[in-house]
Amino acid sequence: MSDAADKVADQLAILVARIKERMIEGGVVRSDETYIRYLDRIIPGGSARGYFWVYRGLDGDVIFDWQTSREHHHLADWLGADFEGILQSDGYEAYERYCELQRRRGKDVRRAACLAHIRRKFEKALKERPALVRWILKIIGRLYRTEAMLREHRAPPEVRARVRQNLSRPLIRLLGKAFRHLRATAILPKSTLGQALNYALGQWSAMETYLEDGRIEIDNNDTENDIRPSAVSKKNWLFIGHPEAGRRSAILYTLLISARNHGIDPQAYLKDVIERLPSMRPADLDALLPSAWAAAHRAKHPLAKPDRTATAA
Repeated sequence: MSDAADKVADQLAILVARIKERMIEGGVVRSDETYIRYLDRIIPGGSARGYFWVYRGLDGDVIFDWQTSREHHHLADWLGADFEGILQSDGYEAYERYCELQRRRGKDVRRAACLAHIRRKFEKALKERPALVRWILKIIGRLYRTEAMLREHRAPPEVRARVRQNLSRPLIRLLGKAFRHLRATAILPKSTLGQALNYALGQWSAMETYLEDGRIEIDNNDTENDIRPSAVSKKNWLFIGHPEAGRRSAILYTLLISARNHGIDPQAYLKDVIERLPSMRPADLDALLPSAWAAAHRAKHPLAKPDRTATAA
């Protein structure tokens, strides 16, 4: 079975490479990372912590990239020196450093922050200053209600940007002013609330990016939902058996989660791709990408069960 997975992954890698090309060309990449242990006999103790770096494009395609560390250069190597556009992420410093590097290269790169990560920091501080934190969470809730309204009406990007300028920007400014005032008061920097304020202010300029570009979401929850199946799975299989097995797993996760995001049965998709790929001409490979396959087969092979991860968080 391991040999079969190896051979299949080697063939499917060409589709992942094509998904990456299209994602980079799209100019908007949302990223996150999750750890998982892997086995390696040459490492003292026999195991170490590896990472799936996860990248999501505008159309719902997602790419899992396996690396044996969380070092910053993995992000820079994957995105490359020519990427321009918007990178949405949490506050891990690798993301901002990459954006700074690109700007020094003369590239137009901006980072978009994640309001969900900021909100979670304040939720942890609720017991310290209940009334104050409830007010902050109330304002954040108003920002999310605007986003819910935009989704309900399926607003296009240009409409989303205009509505955010009118309804959301005043609230973002209010929160930023409040955060700066609170940090200048007697709140201890190392308290839970102090840490929440420091984190929020460190992200606040990047938080404003979503106000200006209607293609951007208010948070990075979709990418976290893409990661969730791998997090659930590793509770069953516990670890990756070899560093190279991580690469194969990343390829398969890429296609299966992308298929799910496009509303098609991942098993039916993968079965058809494995059967057809060996005889396909290079010029015809795009027909096997999850987005194209979904457009042609969604009616016959819809997602068998409701995608609960899509509404989580």
